[in-house]
Amino acid sequence: MPHLQGPEDGPVAVTGASGYIGSQVVKCLIEDGFSVHGCVRDPSREDKTAHLLALADKGPGSLRIFGADLLQAGQGAYDEAFAGCAAVFHVAADLGSDPSYGPPTPQRTFDSCMTATKGVLESARKAGTVKRVVYTSSTSAVMGLRPGGKSAEGYEYKDDDWAGEGPYETIEERWTVTSPRSGKVHKLWTLERQAYAMGKVEAEQYAYRWGNEHGIDVVSCCPCHVLGPLTAKAHDATWQRRIGLMLQGRSGHRMRPNMLWNIVDVRDVARSQVLMATSEVATNGSRYMLAAPDSGGELTVQQLLDTLRELYPDVNVGGDYEPPPTEDQPHAKSTKAIGELGLQPHDTRQTLRDTCESLIAIAGVQPALKA
Repeated sequence: MPHLQGPEDGPVAVTGASGYIGSQVVKCLIEDGFSVHGCVRDPSREDKTAHLLALADKGPGSLRIFGADLLQAGQGAYDEAFAGCAAVFHVAADLGSDPSYGPPTPQRTFDSCMTATKGVLESARKAGTVKRVVYTSSTSAVMGLRPGGKSAEGYEYKDDDWAGEGPYETIEERWTVTSPRSGKVHKLWTLERQAYAMGKVEAEQYAYRWGNEHGIDVVSCCPCHVLGPLTAKAHDATWQRRIGLMLQGRSGHRMRPNMLWNIVDVRDVARSQVLMATSEVATNGSRYMLAAPDSGGELTVQQLLDTLRELYPDVNVGGDYEPPPTEDQPHAKSTKAIGELGLQPHDTRQTLRDTCESLIAIAGVQPALKA
């Protein structure tokens, strides 16, 4: 199918419009003059819509908010929102960051990726006007165990890598490892352990098959550790929350103390999606890693703390936390998006500063000032 030419093609729809990435996609589209159908679970919640309406007020594009529950996608929840749309930006996923909806289960997490995406695509087909679907996947669908069951230390992931690839008959076999100490066999590719990655892999691969069958391009991006400015208080979650904890003099690394931060700016994730929708090069199955712009965006925990301390010399960033050695993974760059789409990424230091400033201004984070 042809690529999206511009606002003259008609309205475009964004699922997960109130979310961290979705809000920035809406912002980009409005700035480019598009008429946007923003899909949110509960349009009556001001905390989910006020920032979107504020973006729309700045124009030159426009915004119409639709109520659409991702977990009801299979029942046509997006039919009305997608009617007459030239493109769909499917950003929504249930990450369990909103406590008002209860803690997510592995099954719900999987369904929000795989089952819901089937429903989203069906609504796009029924619209009869959609030229291209841009899908927000994840580096969880790219990265995984390397051949031999080894972790991917030092390996630089490419845009066409898959978490399920390898010289094995099944993805389950690839993710079956034996402990070198105990000899115990661990099956890691299970719903309980990898619900999100499983959902993203299956949804992305299904979407490409669907695109071939129905003649509608599906193009995907796979973001890594997304940081950058918040546009609503609810966006203080996941990686942003950890940065906020560091500003408050805490480590922010209870879950992954030795994680290599591979940072991509949320504004770059959003802009790349608009570029994917309008690209003459991208076609069904095109896939773009959205990760560090260069090696300066791949930071060990110590390097991250040092950078934040340089940016905020009066703040006791991280307190007296001394991080353990950082794993040499995951390495990946936005090379293809930069070269093929013309993405102009933000500098990582600016991304970190803008993250912190918005955490303070919007999320109410109180930095731990030095005595």
